[in-house]
Amino acid sequence: MVKSRKKKLISYKNIYLPGLLVSGVVFLYAIIFNMSFSYMGNTSSNVVHFIIYRYKFLIVLYFLKIIFVYSCLGIILSIFFSRGIRQVLRLLNKTVNDKHIFYSTAILTFAIIFLELCKSIVLYPQLYQETIFNKNAIYNYLQIALTNNLSPVLIVIIQIFILAPFTVTMVLPTFNFLAKHRNDIIDILIILFTRWKFFATALFIVVIGLIVTVTGTISYKTAQEKPNIIILASDALRPDHFSGFGYHRKTTPHIDTLMTQGTTFTSVYTVVPRTFPSWVSILTSQLPTRHGIGHMFPTARSRNRKFVTLASVVKEYGYYTSVVGDFAADIFPRINLGFDTVKAPTFNMRVMIKQIILKNHIFLLPFLTNKIGFALFPEIREFAEFADPQFVIDDIKSEISKSIHAKKPFFITTFFSITHFPYPACYPYYNYFTDTSYSGPFKYSKNRVVSLDSNGIASEYEPSLQEIEYIRALYDGCLYAFDEAVGTIIQYLKDKKLYDNTIIIIVSDHGENLYEHEYGMGHGEHLRGKFSLVIPCIFAGPGIPHQEYTHVRSAIDIAPAILDLLNIQKPQSFDGTSLFKNHNRTFDAYCETGIWFDNTGNFFFQKKRIMYPDITGISAIDFDYHDEITITPYYDNLITTAKHRSIIANNLKLIYMPTHYGIEYELYNISTDPEERNNIYTTSPQANNMKQKLFTLFINNSKIKIYNNYLMPVE
Repeated sequence: MVKSRKKKLISYKNIYLPGLLVSGVVFLYAIIFNMSFSYMGNTSSNVVHFIIYRYKFLIVLYFLKIIFVYSCLGIILSIFFSRGIRQVLRLLNKTVNDKHIFYSTAILTFAIIFLELCKSIVLYPQLYQETIFNKNAIYNYLQIALTNNLSPVLIVIIQIFILAPFTVTMVLPTFNFLAKHRNDIIDILIILFTRWKFFATALFIVVIGLIVTVTGTISYKTAQEKPNIIILASDALRPDHFSGFGYHRKTTPHIDTLMTQGTTFTSVYTVVPRTFPSWVSILTSQLPTRHGIGHMFPTARSRNRKFVTLASVVKEYGYYTSVVGDFAADIFPRINLGFDTVKAPTFNMRVMIKQIILKNHIFLLPFLTNKIGFALFPEIREFAEFADPQFVIDDIKSEISKSIHAKKPFFITTFFSITHFPYPACYPYYNYFTDTSYSGPFKYSKNRVVSLDSNGIASEYEPSLQEIEYIRALYDGCLYAFDEAVGTIIQYLKDKKLYDNTIIIIVSDHGENLYEHEYGMGHGEHLRGKFSLVIPCIFAGPGIPHQEYTHVRSAIDIAPAILDLLNIQKPQSFDGTSLFKNHNRTFDAYCETGIWFDNTGNFFFQKKRIMYPDITGISAIDFDYHDEITITPYYDNLITTAKHRSIIANNLKLIYMPTHYGIEYELYNISTDPEERNNIYTTSPQANNMKQKLFTLFINNSKIKIYNNYLMPVE
């Protein structure tokens, strides 16, 4: 009896132990070879010591969670293969000792995990840039070989080929049982269906279902007197990279079609080329000095108040309101902008620590980039290297369905991150326009490459002209991916018979510099040029004519334009004027910079600014409010004072740049000099008039005082 129990125990161990062993090995690999506390390529020993001291319990619990998931994965695969091997042997009348089954199970378990990793590398190569691509020459070659030559479908076929024999042999006994007892099963079914009560109940359920479906459809259609509204936005969109505006690559075929059907505004300027303040300005129709959000890390106090927004206004008129997005949309859970539903990840110190730990577990990540993984590890959606538009599309469809069930027209704001730095184009878009033979540091994304000289001074790698073209092509692949998402949503609206009654708006929070002139790359650091400031603005839908407006306007005019289309009067707090109408402001557009995250580099804007420490030196953690990262109050006023500001009026653009030694100005005629190469501030008779227009904006502003031409916040 004791021997029998012992034998049974050993047998059970042979079933789950191989998978646990494999899970343990890949977990240890991640700890030994990958573990680091760098975030997006940045590491600070002081920060690491602080994190370990302050968040030690979080780190321990998170590691236990990861170990548990590893164990579950290993056990499930181990049980499957162990039982499958035994079933195959039984069918073949073969006998093999437990030792061979043990090793075979372990090998097959690892094979599936490794193939899943390979598939994930092909789908999302940016997730593995630090842990594989930059690891060593062998890993680098493996990743390039996979992404240049294989498709995920091929890897799935290989996985199916491995899994199929064991799946068939495990399912076979069920089929044998059904075949053996089929006469008994048929007799039972006949008895059930001949019973009138069963039949009547089934018929009743079907009829009720049809009534509910039909009535639901009819009542929804009747309620559709008001048009639906969907804003399809993506971060850092460059309108001049749209093929509909004459770009040399076919990047936006679906958006181009919308342009031919609706109204296009070609010169709409963002208010702040940073996501958080930009969206608040768009939705409140106010400049930052009015709504109080001037950068990416506002305090809870400045955010937690009632805002009158586009969403809150249309909600009063019976709309179901929702905002949906991935990592760049993490601003929306942090501020109440009037939406019924906010479906986006959030960001704080705890999330960042979890991301730092999780990104090192390359054998686990492939099993988590799905809805089950998001439920277990929500921080995955916050990865800047992971921006698959399909998951945003799924959320959009879900929100449209909610509005249908609620029998309300919808106002849905969607915000994709695919075009945001580091341009993490997923499969197959990263290969669409790029040269696949390139194998340099920007192979899959525009990551930061920093090197140290002999004196230990850090400097950022400067891309060559060929690499700049590669980066632009990578961005264009991301833009194409966004356009595909737009096409998918349009088709979904058509399938649901909603398209003809839906206003579709294409917009962005800001543009993007891509190494034009001395403008560098990115957004928010300066106000020269139009590339980071001009945003796409396309309206298409019922009652919207096909026309094009070329005059300069501001992003604060977008919300009034939407209300204009809905025949809803704008609230008094809205400072903008509908894009479809002429405004009566003294300026056409106003822009200001956000925070300078860095204070190094040989860029012109680093020489024309008031200096303060980089982001690690000015940020703090609000331990009283979800451990959010905010700006230290000591630096908040200095950041506001140091902002570059710009005003555009009558095709003249004035840029105001405060420095430690005074204010510098630049003036450009954007009609004759659209790329702003000729500063006419010292020669133009309009210079003083433009300065007066700028300062007039702040004369009666209770939050800003003017002191020696410096625009300083009131204490």
